[in-house]
This record gives sequence, structure tokens and C-alpha cells, in this order.
Amino acid sequence: MTQHDDTLEDLFRAARATPPVADDDFMARVLNDALAAQPAARRIRPAPPRSLWTRLAAALGGAVAVAGIGTAAMAGLVIGYVQPEPMLTLAGSFGVQSVESLELLPGFDALLTEDLMQ
Repeated sequence: MTQHDDTLEDLFRAARATPPVADDDFMARVLNDALAAQPAARRIRPAPPRSLWTRLAAALGGAVAVAGIGTAAMAGLVIGYVQPEPMLTLAGSFGVQSVESLELLPGFDALLTEDLMQ
């Protein structure tokens, strides 16, 4: 170490030996200023009780999500029950001759044939 580093180290040692102490009057003024700067306390009202439908809508993602789910459900019912003409045309383009009993989800029995078991 050089002479400069030794002098600087002596100054730091002296500062650590005698830490600064704030007097009580100064600390009281700082605390009063801090309390004055804080916002005033407000009374918090409890949330009103929520109905079952409100909680269900919140669990699904809100009113917009519930509206989207309802719209998709109604579209599925219309397409599945009414069977508009474009759906029948689309089924005919895939080679389906009779669209009265179109089975889109076949059962598990077709997978249990002996041809597939070997």
C-alpha cells in the first residue's frame, strides 16, 4: 500500500470508531415530517355479498367470456339441430350419401375388430 492508501484507511477507521449520532430533537422533526407526508387513513367498506351468478361469471373470466361461451353454445345448437343447407352441402362433398344420421364421433367398438388386434 502507498502512503495515500494508509492515510485514507486511517480516516475510515476513525469514522467507524465514532459513528454519527442524531440528537433527539432532529429525529422528532424527521418523524413529524414523515407522518405529515403520509396520506390520511381511509375507512374500508366491506365488499357487498356476491351472488352465485356473479361468482360464476368471474370464475369463467368475466361477462365478456360468458357472452362468448353463450354465443358458441347457441351456434353449436343451431348448426347441430337445424343443419343449415351449407352444412349438408359440405357433408356431401366428403362423399357422405345420407346426412340424416351422420356420426361424427364413432364409438370405440370399431377399434376392437379382429383385423386391428393382429
